[in-house]
Amino acid sequence: MLTGFKIQDSKLKIQDSRPEKSSILNFEFLILNSRKAGAGFTLIEILISLTLLTIVLGAVYSSFFSVRNVLDRFDNVSLKYHEARTALDIMRREIEGAVLKNPPDSEDDNYDVKNRTSFIIKDRDILGKDASELELTAFSFKGNSVNTISYAVEEKENKLNLIKKEGPFGIQSGEYSMDLIEGIEGFTIETLFNNQWVRTWNASDTDKLPEVVKLSIEFDDNGKKVRLVEYARPKIREKP
Repeated sequence: MLTGFKIQDSKLKIQDSRPEKSSILNFEFLILNSRKAGAGFTLIEILISLTLLTIVLGAVYSSFFSVRNVLDRFDNVSLKYHEARTALDIMRREIEGAVLKNPPDSEDDNYDVKNRTSFIIKDRDILGKDASELELTAFSFKGNSVNTISYAVEEKENKLNLIKKEGPFGIQSGEYSMDLIEGIEGFTIETLFNNQWVRTWNASDTDKLPEVVKLSIEFDDNGKKVRLVEYARPKIREKP
């Protein structure tokens, strides 16, 4: 009986020793895992991460400024198109409303000058670029008043600007000036005479307004010249 008890006891000890070994192995495994989890980055890993971060930031930076430059260029070109179209439309309306008449008889030369209607086209150039001039008497497109209007190109800071001057007809004071378009490449006014386009006209010599007037404005679009054209027909050509 005693011997059997010892054998049984030894079996118990053998059975009890197995869980102890597995617990030790599990504990050692946890220690190894904890060391791996808490391990820091190596120098190579840090350098690779910084390199990738630099590449990503550089790509984002480059894309941002590329988009910004495209938007700025689009805004500038769109503004120039809008200004040119607006200027051509205003000139077309004024030419269509041009007035030509003889002044009343008077011995006062000053009265005669300030009340004389006109329609004059001059061919000019500045810095080798077309810079036509136009002077006319016309109904204002804003209302029923008659104004003396002129268009000319002036050089400012090595740029060509289209200038408009306008004032009430018959009154020497009250004229104002404004810049219509800045930085143009050319401004041309032509009229059809004997089936040919000419760049000069003076109604005091012809006693009538031209049949058709061709207006052109040129400007730069990122190294490419853009030319917008408008046509105008005076409604009243002969002097009343």
